[in-house]
Amino acid sequence: MENVVKFILMILEAVGELDMPTKYMLVFTLAWFWVLVLFAIFSKSKKKIIFAILAFIPLINFGVFYLFNYSSGDQSIGFARYGAHLAAAVIYMVAGLIISKTKRKVLPLIISGILASCLAFWAGFYVLVFGNAYHLGNFSHYGYEKSMAKLIDELEKNYVLRDHKEIDFEYLRQIYIPMAAQAEKDNDETAFGIAVANLCYEFHDGHLSMRITDEELSTAVSEKMAGNDYGFSMIRTDNGKVIAILTDVDSEAFQKGIHNGVEITEWDGIPIGEAISGVRCVQSNYRMCAYPIAQNEEMVKPIFLAGMGGDTISVKFIDDDGVENEITVSSYWSYLERLSNAVYPISGKRCYEFGYAEMLDEHCGYLCIPREEFDDVKDVSASLNDDYPEVRELLISRIEGLKAQGMDRLIIDLRDNDGGLDVVYEEVVSLFTNEEMVAHGAYYDGEEYHISNNWAWTIRPDGRYSDIPVVALVNAGCASSGDMLAYRLSCCPNVTLMGMTTTWGSAQSLGGECLLSGSRIVVRYPLIATMDYDGTLMIDAGKDRISSIVLDEKIPLDEKAVHVLYDMNADYDLAYARHYINTREDQTSDGT
Repeated sequence: MENVVKFILMILEAVGELDMPTKYMLVFTLAWFWVLVLFAIFSKSKKKIIFAILAFIPLINFGVFYLFNYSSGDQSIGFARYGAHLAAAVIYMVAGLIISKTKRKVLPLIISGILASCLAFWAGFYVLVFGNAYHLGNFSHYGYEKSMAKLIDELEKNYVLRDHKEIDFEYLRQIYIPMAAQAEKDNDETAFGIAVANLCYEFHDGHLSMRITDEELSTAVSEKMAGNDYGFSMIRTDNGKVIAILTDVDSEAFQKGIHNGVEITEWDGIPIGEAISGVRCVQSNYRMCAYPIAQNEEMVKPIFLAGMGGDTISVKFIDDDGVENEITVSSYWSYLERLSNAVYPISGKRCYEFGYAEMLDEHCGYLCIPREEFDDVKDVSASLNDDYPEVRELLISRIEGLKAQGMDRLIIDLRDNDGGLDVVYEEVVSLFTNEEMVAHGAYYDGEEYHISNNWAWTIRPDGRYSDIPVVALVNAGCASSGDMLAYRLSCCPNVTLMGMTTTWGSAQSLGGECLLSGSRIVVRYPLIATMDYDGTLMIDAGKDRISSIVLDEKIPLDEKAVHVLYDMNADYDLAYARHYINTREDQTSDGT
């Protein structure tokens, strides 16, 4: 009963965040039943004609409402959100017509009330749980310029981190509305998509992101933003040296002397360090290329730079004899595929099965947590109960299985963790901590955050593995609930947080969505804040873009690492973590 009450209170709180059209349809659908009841009580039996009139008002209401609120270009979005209310209108129509033609009032009213209430509940449940968009900004009817302006207005009003990140919305209007206007003048949807992607970049929040629903348009935008392929990519090692990677042996660049490991000193007439400093790592694929944390973006800037230039570029490099050469190379297709391949070792996924476990050697075990999702049906009920025994039991069985094989140290792989549900990461952390940890949802009114006691996520300490030495392995793709998992694990005394980069750096709860011109470009953004037990915002950096998740051990990116990652296509991070924990624990057991 307690969980039911808590769930109802959570829903009521969340309803306050709904956009006005959705609120209106929910209220109308529920209220119309009582309109029929009142007329049934006070109208005389001779005047049943009134019910024939009342029968069609919900349908007329829905028709007028949908005329102004349908999603232009993609009707499925509008029907998914409002279709239940249309079904309720039909039910009310049938009930009204039955009452107008027969002497029965009570039974049609009871049946229509139950069915309409169920539909209204489902509509709200879909929006708040499955639709993942409490607040929908439907700007699909407008052109590029106006939908861009509306988007910026919506973010200024509802984006939960707008003040935390000190967003200058007037600056955004001055830059991006003219870009959208030019795209509209040129009838260039690809240019509009690029403008939206660059706007999203300004927030340095992986959760404030663009999705393109049309595959052809998505490819066109991604390829345009990736730039030109000159036959190789680049990466900068920790000592500042920029070297070529993923060089195509059939390319003009290779034929003229650029091969893997060659040091690049100048890009298109600009010293390489200066050229890198001006790079913005923007892509339409938010999961592949979103770097809210400045330190993470610095690592991949040379990768993005390698696609920037015209049909030809000049490149200076130092050859194997130590002589600096300058060549001119031509582009031959989009850089998108090489960009993806270059980014993958920095933020890619190495494991896909939740709870996958194996022994790496006679002492070191391996456990993979690729996301905070487990079972589509059970995930929902587990989230409502803030308890997931199935996940807990699976993890315990896997870890016990490793211990039975001699495991006395463990690597937990969180690289490119997709995020998901808080209740899942709670179960993981609970096994390694002896302290209770609580996070709360909070709403922002433009001045302060209001913490909700109903939206609370609690890690209940189990601690049965708090004595096992653990390395939690992360990268720049460890995102959202993955960020939370990494942060909470890092608070456990037995856990060493390790990675070549820190985590993604975005962990606030989604809830806002904006449909732009024609519905083919959608922007989603966080609506609810995630607060720690002391009332501070968790994970997301402010304007400084400095991560609050600090690595205990940084995996060095040196030339050896580059060779293993890109030439051998091997898992350098995992090999480093294994060597680290084995060396440390063996030395500890030897007393050295």
